[in-house]
Amino acid sequence: MDIKTNYMKFLTNSYQNLFILIGIQIVLLGSCKHDSLTFSKAKMKAIVERQNAQLGNCFVNGNADKLAEMYSDSAKLSPNGYRFIIGRDSIKVFWLEDFKTSKVLKMETQVMTVDGDENFIYETGYAISEILYQDSVYHARVKYINVWRKQPNGEYKLDVDFWNKDQQ
Repeated sequence: MDIKTNYMKFLTNSYQNLFILIGIQIVLLGSCKHDSLTFSKAKMKAIVERQNAQLGNCFVNGNADKLAEMYSDSAKLSPNGYRFIIGRDSIKVFWLEDFKTSKVLKMETQVMTVDGDENFIYETGYAISEILYQDSVYHARVKYINVWRKQPNGEYKLDVDFWNKDQQ
């Protein structure tokens, strides 16, 4: 074989390898999930706003059972100035005790940011409440961080619920 023939074989093999590599990359990229492209921030915000409305209803109605169901089995609750409370059952006990001494008259949330993907939504915001405690109405404003985890049935449940008093 002469040099020209060897060079042509080399080029042919190089182009074939290049096309094979490009083909593999296209297949791999096409098979990857693109949750961040299909799961928009607007959709995330709509989900957390719907969930926050349900939370607000649970607080106003003093329904610790329904409120506890908004949390995942392994949820972590971190109230202002309090220890971590871990697990849905422990969180339910916390809210049952809280509801014995106070009544939420009104609660609204202001979602500031959302991020994440289809499986986890990270949310920050403010919760503003009117609370009846010992015959007096208090106005509370807290800042919060919530992490919503998608459950196998497609529902989103609170997996991390962290808040503290806003210094406004």
